[in-house]
Amino acid sequence: MLKSPPHTARIGLLLGLFPDARFVHIGRDPYVVFCSTRHLIRAMQPLYHLREGPIQDGDDQILGVYTEMYDAYFEQRRLISGGRLCEVAFEDLERDPIGVVGSIYEALGLSGFESVWPRLEDYLVTIAGYRKNRLDELPEPLRHRIAHEWRRSFDEWGYGR
Repeated sequence: MLKSPPHTARIGLLLGLFPDARFVHIGRDPYVVFCSTRHLIRAMQPLYHLREGPIQDGDDQILGVYTEMYDAYFEQRRLISGGRLCEVAFEDLERDPIGVVGSIYEALGLSGFESVWPRLEDYLVTIAGYRKNRLDELPEPLRHRIAHEWRRSFDEWGYGR
């Protein structure tokens, strides 16, 4: 199993290495993805600076990398044979993790969910108190830019712009 956003753009490479691979893509509201990525950059950037200085939000870079990654994903996902790709919404997974994981097993023709279910329930108990980061509100001009530049993601997954 590989969980890494850059792998989203590497379907062709992954299929070359693992021809029988199955893929799960978890889509998320693009506005939330942008805010979360920006939050991560702001939190991590000071740890990797060699000198003190202002934090760079990198909005242009966030927009560009996401666009490049998802253009590749949308082009390459057609390479995946039927029954080997399952796309789910993050919000559905968050609302009903056991049901969605069960539907992933079913969609991909995987067996053994019955043995995973109790461990998944146990794990969910351990994270019951988790609270998400509070993310900044986006100014309207930036929201419009995200909606325009990432419109395919909004349209593919039915998120409102």
